[in-house]
Amino acid sequence: MKVLPIAILCGLFCGTLGTLSAVWAALCIGRGEFVTATVTLGVAAFCFGFIIPFFKVVPGNIAPHANCDGEGTTFQPDRGIDIPIQISIFGFVLASALFTIFAPLGKVDIPIPPSMRYSIPFTSGVVFLIGLPLVWRNLRRGNTTKYLRLAPAGFELSQGLRSNSGDWEQVHDVTDEEPSKQAPTPNAIVFVMSDESTATIAAGAMTPDGAALRELVRFYWQHPESRGELTDGTALKRLAQLQAKN
Repeated sequence: MKVLPIAILCGLFCGTLGTLSAVWAALCIGRGEFVTATVTLGVAAFCFGFIIPFFKVVPGNIAPHANCDGEGTTFQPDRGIDIPIQISIFGFVLASALFTIFAPLGKVDIPIPPSMRYSIPFTSGVVFLIGLPLVWRNLRRGNTTKYLRLAPAGFELSQGLRSNSGDWEQVHDVTDEEPSKQAPTPNAIVFVMSDESTATIAAGAMTPDGAALRELVRFYWQHPESRGELTDGTALKRLAQLQAKN
C-alpha cells in the first residue's frame, strides 16, 4: 500500500517526538512548570493525533460518519481519523500560542539556540494566527475538519477554510482530478462545473481512497431520478454496498 512507507516514517518521527514531549511534560508538572508542561503536552497531542489515523488508513478500515436529516445526507470523515486530527490541530495551535507569548519572557523551559530565540517564537506566532481560524471553523462545522452534503437539488462541501456549493444542473463532471492542475489532490472528489470552475474535497478520510464516495456522487449526478434516496437514508445503504464492492 502506498501509504505504508509514509505511515512508518511518520510513526517513527512523530512517535519519538511525541513520547519525548509527553515525558518532558510529566517532568515539568513535577517541577511546577505548568506553562512548559502545557506547551509540551500540546506538541505531544499534535504528534500522536497525527499518527493515530494511520491505524485506520493503512488497513483501509474507513467508513464515513454520515447522517440523513430528511433534506439531504451529510458525510464527514471517519471519527477515528477526524477526532485525532482535530486534537492534533488544537494541540499545535495551543502550544504555538503559549510559546509565542511566554518564550520571550523566559517562562518556557525548552532549549532554543541563541541564533533562533526570535525566529522560533515568530514562527510560532504565525502558526497560531493561521491555525486559530481553522480551529474556529471546525467548531462552527460541528467539530469536524470537513464535510460533504448531498441533496436532491445539489451539493455543499467544506474543507479547511474553503467552502463551495452548486446545483446538480451546473455539474459538468465528477472525477478524481482537477483539469487545471498538474499535481492532483490525493483521494479527491472533484466537481467540475459548467463554467469550468471546480469544487474539490479530499475524501480519503471518508472511504478508502475516496473511491466509494466518489462513485456514489457520480451515481446521483448521473441519475436524477434516484436523488430522493438522499432524503430517506437509502443513500447510506447504497454507499455501504459500494464499499463492500470496492
